Amino acid sequence: MTTAPHLAVHREIVELLRQVTGEDETWAAAVTPDTRVDTDLFIDSLELVELSVRLRQAYGVDLTAYVAGLELPELIELTVGDLAGLVP
Repeated sequence: MTTAPHLAVHREIVELLRQVTGEDETWAAAVTPDTRVDTDLFIDSLELVELSVRLRQAYGVDLTAYVAGLELPELIELTVGDLAGLVP
């Protein structure tokens, strides 16, 4: 069961993703917690850096360090839900 706080964090992460990609609300509405950052959203390295900056500013999350600790298969499978799970 997904709780209201989890849904709120998910929506905030999706909004940050929308901002860094320049996509529209229709795109954002299709993003779920299971959406993969790399293989579904095709986030490029510059967008990932911008997302990292925004996550650090908004939540104090160090996405760069987190991603640096992932093996390639883990990075490929990284989901929006995983990003939301980093938020304290």
